Amino acid sequence: MALLIHAVLGTGVSGADRARPFRIGALTVSWGPTPMIVGMRDGLLEFGYREDADFVLGVRFTQGDIQALDAAAHELVQDGVDLLFVDSDASARAAQRATNQIPIVFATVADPIGMGLVQSFARPGGNITGVTDMELHLGPKRLQMFKEMLPPLQRVLFPYNAADAYAVSMSKVYRDAAEKLGITLVEKVLRRQEEARADNLTISSTRFFFL
Repeated sequence: MALLIHAVLGTGVSGADRARPFRIGALTVSWGPTPMIVGMRDGLLEFGYREDADFVLGVRFTQGDIQALDAAAHELVQDGVDLLFVDSDASARAAQRATNQIPIVFATVADPIGMGLVQSFARPGGNITGVTDMELHLGPKRLQMFKEMLPPLQRVLFPYNAADAYAVSMSKVYRDAAEKLGITLVEKVLRRQEEARADNLTISSTRFFFL
């Protein structure tokens, strides 16, 4: 991630005033800077860039509110950032809707081609690039590993956010994999962050609970 941003800083951005620090806007649905955001900043420091001198980092976080991402992305664009850094599928979509001019670098997006973020891995096209975790392809393998480690395993609870299109896609992937493995996938659909808190469940698409 830092390497991709390093490439942008090295070549410059059209319209950017090099007399001032390069402005990076980070967008996340979390409650503050995530490990990906911190890692990106630390990577730039390792490349020799000086924070506040060569670059400044501004973070917009929506505290679990996916619906607020669009407004936060537009705020970063209006603030005149030179680059948008996003750390999830939802924040990547919001950034894409906010601008087709400012470079966007994403981290941990599972299916950038299927989401329409990039045209292909070889030639992303547009103003978006980044790193994918290939979770849609690796997800079924996770259930298989659980079954191999726990042969008596019969039921797995899978909570997910119904407002997240990617999480809905993941539910189908896990449902199909569970059926092939003879596992019952108990799906817990969470429509609001408050419901997740009330049930003491996470809405991460990769979290399971064994029943």
